[in-house]
Amino acid sequence: MAKNRGTDAQLLTMHELAAYLHLDEATVAKLVMQGKIPSLQVDRQWRFKRGAIDEWIEQQLVGEDENFEDVPDGMKLPLEDLVPDQAIITNLRARTPVGVIEELAARAYTNAWLTDKPWFVGAVVERESLASTAMEGGVAFLHTRAKDKGKIARPFMIVGRSWEGIMFGGPDNNPTYLFFLLGLKYDRLHLPILGRLARALRNPATIAKLRSLSSPDQVRALLLKEDAAVRLGHAPEIQEHMAFKPKLDRTLRLRAIRRLQSQKQAEITSAEKRAAALNESQRVRTGKPAKPPRAAKPGGKTAPAKTPAKK
Repeated sequence: MAKNRGTDAQLLTMHELAAYLHLDEATVAKLVMQGKIPSLQVDRQWRFKRGAIDEWIEQQLVGEDENFEDVPDGMKLPLEDLVPDQAIITNLRARTPVGVIEELAARAYTNAWLTDKPWFVGAVVERESLASTAMEGGVAFLHTRAKDKGKIARPFMIVGRSWEGIMFGGPDNNPTYLFFLLGLKYDRLHLPILGRLARALRNPATIAKLRSLSSPDQVRALLLKEDAAVRLGHAPEIQEHMAFKPKLDRTLRLRAIRRLQSQKQAEITSAEKRAAALNESQRVRTGKPAKPPRAAKPGGKTAPAKTPAKK
């Protein structure tokens, strides 16, 4: 009996396999029913051997129009080739899901890795409309269903981070903070790279660190370190998600303070401009002299400016 329990411990359930592959459960079930994922039934329930799944991920899936020898192996391709420093956006400006996709794709287009940005954005949005690629823990792996090699100049991955987080349809109904846009060009790269990323980011402690680091080179270094551990077969102990929260370092705290100060100053300036425009409009309509501008108080409110005393 002990031997059987040991064997069962190596088997994944459908839910566990979906989390392992970072795919939604409906997609995994469809692949299983089509016989595309190695599986077996135990007490009429689908079960999956972890070793067989890893071998399946490593299979070379190349289209008929692709030269097998020219396409790199997704299990061996160094992550640093896909993620140079300019592929990392540490402070996304977007506040909506479509805005995130647009901003990430724009970075790839600026670097000449993508030749048709509208097509790519539309393909990613279409994929997200089927089922969100956001996963529990605040991470999303954005990609397209179709691989149009002519519109992707070279395989790339753009990493974006949102400080406040964006509601992206994650299964835990929490915001998503880290976004990985995959433009891998070839099927042979897609599943292996996706599997490597999924395993590298299984630990909430890693996600917390990525959310707190202040510079692109630090983010890149941590990603490469975790990916190297995955490729060597190291499996870190998984902690509870709630046990980790990003701790901002001194650089990030100063940036946050400056950002808030800039926002307040912008609000004050905007209020002053609106008041001046209103006064000018009133003067034009009535022919009366414009009222003196209202001076801004430190809290962002305005007060009437003092007029010089009559002599």
